[in-house]
Amino acid sequence: MTGVPYRLLRHQLPMLLIGARVVGHTVLNAIAPASRPPAPGTDAVTRVIHAPAADLVAQYIAWSGAASAYEGELPPHMVSQWSLPLVGELLLRMPYKLTSVINQGVSLRVHGPLPRDTPLHVSAIVDQIEHTPGRIKVVVEIITGTTQQPSLVEARLHMSFLLPGPRPAKAAQVRPDEPQWQTAGTWHADARDGLRFALLTGDFNPIHWCGPLARRSVFRSLVLHGFGSFVRSYEILRQQGISFREIDVRFVKPVPLPCPTLSVQIAPAGADGWRPVRLAGVGDTVHLAGNLR
Repeated sequence: MTGVPYRLLRHQLPMLLIGARVVGHTVLNAIAPASRPPAPGTDAVTRVIHAPAADLVAQYIAWSGAASAYEGELPPHMVSQWSLPLVGELLLRMPYKLTSVINQGVSLRVHGPLPRDTPLHVSAIVDQIEHTPGRIKVVVEIITGTTQQPSLVEARLHMSFLLPGPRPAKAAQVRPDEPQWQTAGTWHADARDGLRFALLTGDFNPIHWCGPLARRSVFRSLVLHGFGSFVRSYEILRQQGISFREIDVRFVKPVPLPCPTLSVQIAPAGADGWRPVRLAGVGDTVHLAGNLR
């Protein structure tokens, strides 16, 4: 895997500043807990941002495995890079422990290509807050477009804040019949891919690149960003000529770093037009699961 240069750090300043504010928020909230979070559907964060730098886009495309794709366009899944500072702004308004948040999935709907070298109009809003045993689930919706086309890519990020205390036992679930899986392609990641994706997106959570801290986390090892596993799987599907405009996946089990070869698998479409998709590892391990159409 080609290295990602450290010079890309200069493009991640907004997210690095949000990271510093998260630390301060965590300390202040421990001293004087904030009030209840804003209601879903209120207080959107909007920005007009410069087009991502050509060097950053080229390195991102190379890491994703897209090769020569996206001529004159931005990959729609690069939304994680330009939207995370806005998502951070929304989370900073909440009374939860931000260092306990984990990404649980992403939904992506593409209405048209995002042009390169064009300022982006980005808005983010809390779409849903749900209290469940052991965690609080939050869904943030991000819309990216241009002045002429304000809604080209819609993304929904699914996150959970883990609450202190023992985790409730998972209820037994009836497993549906397995679809007829076919392998579209494979990919693997080495121990430095967490750092590479952090340099590309600004998400420097230490569980992805700092071994000693990662081993003290709930995952007990380095793990790849959930969005990173989504990006690599997305591009495997595109390389095989599988066309889709909408994809909705959940991060079932973190991808450890380094990891063995993983298989991107897809099944025939159901009556509703959705095709099951998953990222499978050794044995029966499933790292990512969802549907596309």
